[in-house]
Amino acid sequence: MRLDQYQWSHNPRGIHNTRAFLKLNHERYVQTRMGWIKLVCGGDDYVKDIPLLNGNGVTPIIRIYKAKFGASQVTADQLSLIPLYIGAGARWFEFYNEPNLRLEWPDTIQPDYNNLNDVIAPLMEHWLQWAELVINFGGYPAFPALSETVGNYEDVTSWITVLMNYLAQNAYDRFRTIANNGLWCATHPYFYNHFYQEAGKANRARQPSEQNGTEGGWHFEYPYDPITQADDPGRSVLGASPGAPSGDPIGLIGMGMAFMQKFQELFGGIAIPVVGTEGGITPVPKRNSLNQIDTRFPGYDWNSHAEATVACFNWIANQAPPWMFGLTLWKEDDYWADDTSTDSPERLVAVRRLAEVPPPYKNVGPVEALGGPGPGPLTKVLIPGPAAIHGAPDLHFLFIASEFDPAWFFDAASEYWERFRPTVLASLDLIGELPNTKSLAVTLLTRPAQSASLTNAIKARGANIYVDLITADSAETVGNALRARVSSNRRFG
Repeated sequence: MRLDQYQWSHNPRGIHNTRAFLKLNHERYVQTRMGWIKLVCGGDDYVKDIPLLNGNGVTPIIRIYKAKFGASQVTADQLSLIPLYIGAGARWFEFYNEPNLRLEWPDTIQPDYNNLNDVIAPLMEHWLQWAELVINFGGYPAFPALSETVGNYEDVTSWITVLMNYLAQNAYDRFRTIANNGLWCATHPYFYNHFYQEAGKANRARQPSEQNGTEGGWHFEYPYDPITQADDPGRSVLGASPGAPSGDPIGLIGMGMAFMQKFQELFGGIAIPVVGTEGGITPVPKRNSLNQIDTRFPGYDWNSHAEATVACFNWIANQAPPWMFGLTLWKEDDYWADDTSTDSPERLVAVRRLAEVPPPYKNVGPVEALGGPGPGPLTKVLIPGPAAIHGAPDLHFLFIASEFDPAWFFDAASEYWERFRPTVLASLDLIGELPNTKSLAVTLLTRPAQSASLTNAIKARGANIYVDLITADSAETVGNALRARVSSNRRFG
């Protein structure tokens, strides 16, 4: 797939919605002439908005929110929503969000890039399954956005290296196929004051009061800009330098460059789209204040924040690498607030300046995702798996017959679900919508009298389905059977 084959507005301006379920204010996006909107959804709350957004030139990005989702497999309700949003006109989807942060995981799991068995492997294996399903439904799946955090177990450069190495070792051909059929990379570039506008020379910066968003001379290429390179020669997104031993991707395109470097090195990749789905010049300034987190660069104030925001989108369109498609600013309520206090973000000059300045258009050439066969897979990492498993299906669903209470399952059989994380179905209808290229195991919990009819009903929905049958006359017996599986580390009977 080529960069010019992706469907989008070609306008890099974007905004992130406030939160799930809140009604959208389409007038805002038209006023500031946005080209992207990131929608965190609770379910189908924005399906009806998709045609209007597309009609206004605003390309939606969909993330269906689940708290503390960790590395869980895609759920039945999440799967059912994908074709619903695609049918309405959405194409761009995210799944996992900042998996290097503790708050995105269940309380029992510490996310650590060194933990292959419990963190990295399930994260990537379940992501591969989800990405393939999104592509089969007709959408574009995102490589997960990482929090651009430096140091300790959250360290973003360590995470991107480990994740990409795992895919090169264990899913080389699968990942290349995904990359060639609609993959894109989500990033979260909160780039603080890592930018400037030239004052006569490339490494001399204008002061905030002198900046103008529609004039040239802007630098958003951190850490490759002249000021940074003069201060710390050789600083790069992944390589070591005296000032950044682990690399420094904390800029507008830093994590996009880090991903692309590993993509090219490990998979023979050329380019896939990158969209910043959170980020921008942060923190949003208050009136009569100056934010200067990195003292090598000028700070920004109430007015220069607006000029730089306009400039960053122009820079993405005209000077950024062809794979950089845009940024959705964090977030809508930071730019349009309901209160009218002196420091209300509603009065941010950025909103007015985006409304005043025509949006740029990003021309994208026919750049291929992959270049030739690539270097081939790395040596595979062997991970201990469950014993006595019947095959290795792509997906694992669990269906509870009506005679058993689903609420009971998550109580009496919680250990089985925590260990193997099957997707629990409320209906068999979803099975028939899956592409026939995917194998599926369905663990069926039922009484003996219903087992034959339900087994036949499941098998009739596809040729690549294995029915893992558990029959019993009581919920207690089923619970005992599932706990026995956990004890012997067996997913299936």
